[in-house]
Amino acid sequence: MKVIRLISLSTFLFIICLFENYLNTFISLDFGVYLFLISLLYIGTELFNQNFVIPIFLTGILYDSFFSTYYLGLYTSIFLVVVVLSNFLVTRYRRSNVIYITTFSICLLIYKIPIILEFDLDYWLTGYITSIIVNSLIFISLKRALRNNV
Repeated sequence: MKVIRLISLSTFLFIICLFENYLNTFISLDFGVYLFLISLLYIGTELFNQNFVIPIFLTGILYDSFFSTYYLGLYTSIFLVVVVLSNFLVTRYRRSNVIYITTFSICLLIYKIPIILEFDLDYWLTGYITSIIVNSLIFISLKRALRNNV
């Protein structure tokens, strides 16, 4: 049963990652909508425990295999660093929208570090602020929609 849960969670995360890649490929905006990063931040801030490490690892390996031209394991480590860093920042400081936006901006830099290193910083910096605002609003509204009010 544990194996089925890990495989299904890995498949779900990979489908979100696949959807994010195709969504950002076909939209013609200057910023990106990073649904997979939002899901990683949600896992890191709300749900993180050791049971999520293997699905995130498998999702990173699948992403490296199908979409990346870098070394196998680069995006796996990026995904794990994003989740652990978001968990650390939110548990270290009090939970507020300012901390979530700061966490999102730092994790977005880590999430897109291969693109920043490959291209000029000016190429990606133009849509960075807009991406932070749009994706942070999506993340905060998702957190509000999924909170327990019992």
